[in-house]
Amino acid sequence: MSGSSVQKTRQYVRSTDRQYISHRIFSKAFSPRQCERIIESSRDLQPDAALVSLGGASSDEHDLTRKARVSWIDQEENFLWIFEKLDKIATAANKTYQFDLSGFTEDIQFTHYDEPGSFFDWHQDGLQGELSVRKLSAVVQLSAPDTYEGCDLEIFSGSLDETWWKSLVRQQGTVIVFPGFEYHRVAPLISGSRFSLVCWFGGAPFR
Repeated sequence: MSGSSVQKTRQYVRSTDRQYISHRIFSKAFSPRQCERIIESSRDLQPDAALVSLGGASSDEHDLTRKARVSWIDQEENFLWIFEKLDKIATAANKTYQFDLSGFTEDIQFTHYDEPGSFFDWHQDGLQGELSVRKLSAVVQLSAPDTYEGCDLEIFSGSLDETWWKSLVRQQGTVIVFPGFEYHRVAPLISGSRFSLVCWFGGAPFR
Protein backbone atom coordinates (compact mmCIF):
# COMPACT_ATOMS: atom_id res chain seq x y z
CA MET A 1 0.00 0.00 0.00
CA SER A 2 1.39 3.34 -1.03
CA GLY A 3 2.58 5.60 1.79
CA SER A 4 2.42 2.98 4.51
CA SER A 5 4.42 0.11 5.85
CA VAL A 6 3.36 -3.03 7.61
CA GLN A 7 5.23 -3.70 10.83
CA LYS A 8 6.11 -7.27 11.72
CA THR A 9 3.90 -8.36 14.59
CA ARG A 10 4.22 -10.99 17.27
CA GLN A 11 3.22 -14.47 16.23
CA TYR A 12 2.30 -17.48 18.27
CA VAL A 13 1.11 -21.00 17.58
CA ARG A 14 -2.40 -22.09 18.51
CA SER A 15 -2.01 -25.56 17.04
CA THR A 16 0.84 -27.72 15.82
CA ASP A 17 0.14 -27.02 12.16
CA ARG A 18 -1.12 -23.43 12.02
CA GLN A 19 0.55 -20.16 12.86
CA TYR A 20 -1.69 -17.32 13.98
CA ILE A 21 -1.07 -13.57 13.90
CA SER A 22 -3.18 -11.68 16.43
CA HIS A 23 -3.00 -8.28 14.70
CA ARG A 24 -1.53 -6.31 11.81
CA ILE A 25 -0.04 -2.83 12.23
CA PHE A 26 0.00 -0.37 9.34
CA SER A 27 2.37 2.42 10.32
CA LYS A 28 1.79 5.95 8.96
CA ALA A 29 -1.23 4.83 6.95
CA PHE A 30 -2.71 8.30 7.49
CA SER A 31 -0.52 11.40 7.42
CA PRO A 32 -0.56 13.83 10.39
CA ARG A 33 -2.33 16.34 8.15
CA GLN A 34 -5.02 13.79 7.29
CA CYS A 35 -5.47 12.92 10.97
CA GLU A 36 -5.93 16.57 11.92
CA ARG A 37 -8.35 17.01 9.02
CA ILE A 38 -10.46 14.11 10.30
CA ILE A 39 -10.46 15.46 13.85
CA GLU A 40 -11.51 18.93 12.78
CA SER A 41 -14.20 17.63 10.42
CA SER A 42 -15.59 15.25 13.05
CA ARG A 43 -15.84 17.89 15.77
CA ASP A 44 -19.04 19.10 14.09
CA LEU A 45 -20.70 15.69 14.39
CA GLN A 46 -23.23 15.18 17.18
CA PRO A 47 -21.45 13.27 19.96
CA ASP A 48 -23.08 10.67 22.20
CA ALA A 49 -21.86 9.56 25.61
CA ALA A 50 -20.81 5.92 25.24
CA LEU A 51 -21.58 4.53 28.69
CA VAL A 52 -21.81 0.75 28.60
CA SER A 53 -22.53 -1.45 31.61
CA LEU A 54 -21.43 -5.01 32.23
CA GLY A 55 -24.78 -6.14 30.87
CA GLY A 56 -24.19 -4.34 27.56
CA ALA A 57 -26.80 -1.60 27.88
CA SER A 58 -26.26 2.11 28.42
CA SER A 59 -25.91 2.92 32.10
CA ASP A 60 -24.89 5.58 34.58
CA GLU A 61 -23.97 3.02 37.20
CA HIS A 62 -20.54 2.27 38.60
CA ASP A 63 -20.20 -1.08 36.80
CA LEU A 64 -19.34 0.58 33.50
CA THR A 65 -17.08 -1.19 31.02
CA ARG A 66 -16.77 1.89 28.83
CA LYS A 67 -16.69 5.65 29.24
CA ALA A 68 -16.08 7.81 26.15
CA ARG A 69 -17.81 10.02 23.59
CA VAL A 70 -18.60 8.74 20.12
CA SER A 71 -19.94 10.11 16.84
CA TRP A 72 -20.64 8.34 13.57
CA ILE A 73 -19.18 9.05 10.14
CA ASP A 74 -21.23 7.94 7.15
CA GLN A 75 -20.21 7.65 3.52
CA GLU A 76 -21.02 11.18 2.49
CA GLU A 77 -18.75 12.92 0.00
CA ASN A 78 -16.52 14.67 2.56
CA PHE A 79 -15.66 11.39 4.29
CA LEU A 80 -15.71 8.94 1.38
CA TRP A 81 -11.90 9.01 1.08
CA ILE A 82 -11.62 7.62 4.63
CA PHE A 83 -13.80 4.63 3.76
CA GLU A 84 -11.79 3.99 0.59
CA LYS A 85 -8.47 4.11 2.40
CA LEU A 86 -9.63 1.83 5.22
CA ASP A 87 -11.14 -0.62 2.76
CA LYS A 88 -7.74 -0.99 1.07
CA ILE A 89 -6.04 -1.49 4.43
CA ALA A 90 -8.57 -4.14 5.46
CA THR A 91 -8.06 -5.94 2.16
CA ALA A 92 -4.31 -5.99 2.76
CA ALA A 93 -4.75 -7.21 6.34
CA ASN A 94 -7.17 -9.91 5.28
CA LYS A 95 -4.49 -11.56 3.17
CA THR A 96 -3.29 -12.85 6.54
CA TYR A 97 -6.67 -14.05 7.82
CA GLN A 98 -8.52 -14.87 4.58
CA PHE A 99 -11.91 -14.20 6.13
CA ASP A 100 -14.99 -14.06 3.90
CA LEU A 101 -15.62 -10.28 3.99
CA SER A 102 -18.41 -8.29 2.36
CA GLY A 103 -17.42 -4.78 3.49
CA PHE A 104 -18.16 -2.33 6.29
CA THR A 105 -20.76 -3.52 8.77
CA GLU A 106 -21.58 -0.03 10.09
CA ASP A 107 -20.61 3.62 9.79
CA ILE A 108 -17.15 4.56 11.11
CA GLN A 109 -17.03 5.43 14.79
CA PHE A 110 -15.19 8.61 15.78
CA THR A 111 -14.19 8.16 19.43
CA HIS A 112 -13.13 10.90 21.83
CA TYR A 113 -11.57 10.10 25.20
CA ASP A 114 -11.42 13.50 26.88
CA GLU A 115 -12.08 13.07 30.60
CA PRO A 116 -9.52 11.61 33.02
CA GLY A 117 -10.57 8.04 33.68
CA SER A 118 -12.24 7.56 30.27
CA PHE A 119 -11.66 3.97 29.17
CA PHE A 120 -13.00 0.85 27.47
CA ASP A 121 -12.45 -2.35 29.44
CA TRP A 122 -11.54 -5.76 27.98
CA HIS A 123 -14.06 -6.81 25.33
CA GLN A 124 -14.58 -8.45 21.95
CA ASP A 125 -16.07 -6.63 18.97
CA GLY A 126 -17.64 -9.69 17.38
CA LEU A 127 -18.38 -13.41 17.65
CA GLN A 128 -21.78 -13.44 19.36
CA GLY A 129 -25.32 -12.23 18.68
CA GLU A 130 -25.98 -9.39 16.26
CA LEU A 131 -22.28 -8.45 16.31
CA SER A 132 -21.20 -11.87 15.04
CA VAL A 133 -20.91 -10.43 11.53
CA ARG A 134 -17.94 -8.29 12.64
CA LYS A 135 -14.91 -10.25 11.49
CA LEU A 136 -12.14 -7.63 11.34
CA SER A 137 -11.77 -4.54 13.52
CA ALA A 138 -9.64 -1.54 12.57
CA VAL A 139 -8.52 1.30 14.85
CA VAL A 140 -6.97 4.50 13.49
CA GLN A 141 -4.79 6.49 15.88
CA LEU A 142 -5.64 10.13 15.15
CA SER A 143 -3.95 11.92 18.08
CA ALA A 144 -0.28 12.78 18.29
CA PRO A 145 1.34 10.68 21.05
CA ASP A 146 2.46 13.70 23.09
CA THR A 147 -1.07 15.14 23.43
CA TYR A 148 -2.30 12.67 26.05
CA GLU A 149 -1.21 10.21 28.74
CA GLY A 150 -2.61 6.74 29.28
CA CYS A 151 -5.50 5.63 27.06
CA ASP A 152 -3.38 3.06 25.19
CA LEU A 153 -5.02 0.48 22.96
CA GLU A 154 -4.01 -2.97 24.21
CA ILE A 155 -4.62 -6.41 22.70
CA PHE A 156 -4.67 -9.29 25.16
CA SER A 157 -2.61 -11.71 23.09
CA GLY A 158 1.00 -10.74 23.55
CA SER A 159 0.94 -6.94 23.62
CA LEU A 160 0.14 -5.90 27.19
CA ASP A 161 2.75 -3.73 28.93
CA GLU A 162 5.31 -3.99 26.11
CA THR A 163 7.18 -0.80 25.21
CA TRP A 164 7.55 -1.72 21.55
CA TRP A 165 3.78 -2.14 21.21
CA LYS A 166 2.95 1.22 22.75
CA SER A 167 5.54 3.04 20.66
CA LEU A 168 3.91 1.70 17.47
CA VAL A 169 0.22 2.06 18.24
CA ARG A 170 0.64 5.59 19.62
CA GLN A 171 2.12 6.84 16.35
CA GLN A 172 -0.23 9.30 14.71
CA GLY A 173 -1.79 7.77 11.61
CA THR A 174 -1.17 4.16 12.58
CA VAL A 175 -3.92 1.63 11.82
CA ILE A 176 -4.24 -1.57 13.86
CA VAL A 177 -6.32 -4.37 12.33
CA PHE A 178 -7.28 -7.51 14.25
CA PRO A 179 -9.98 -10.21 14.27
CA GLY A 180 -13.15 -9.10 16.03
CA PHE A 181 -12.90 -12.00 18.46
CA GLU A 182 -9.59 -10.76 19.92
CA TYR A 183 -9.94 -9.36 23.44
CA HIS A 184 -8.71 -5.75 23.60
CA ARG A 185 -9.16 -2.63 25.68
CA VAL A 186 -8.41 1.09 25.92
CA ALA A 187 -6.61 1.81 29.21
CA PRO A 188 -7.87 4.72 31.38
CA LEU A 189 -6.98 8.22 30.22
CA ILE A 190 -4.66 10.08 32.60
CA SER A 191 -4.61 13.49 30.93
CA GLY A 192 -5.15 15.23 27.60
CA SER A 193 -7.43 13.92 24.84
CA ARG A 194 -7.22 10.94 22.51
CA PHE A 195 -9.13 10.74 19.23
CA SER A 196 -9.47 7.58 17.16
CA LEU A 197 -11.53 5.97 14.44
CA VAL A 198 -12.96 2.49 14.82
CA CYS A 199 -14.59 0.45 12.09
CA TRP A 200 -15.57 -3.13 11.39
CA PHE A 201 -15.51 -5.32 8.30
CA GLY A 202 -17.90 -8.21 8.18
CA GLY A 203 -19.45 -11.11 6.42
CA ALA A 204 -21.43 -14.21 7.28
CA PRO A 205 -20.89 -15.32 10.92
CA PHE A 206 -18.06 -17.77 11.56
CA ARG A 207 -19.13 -21.43 11.43
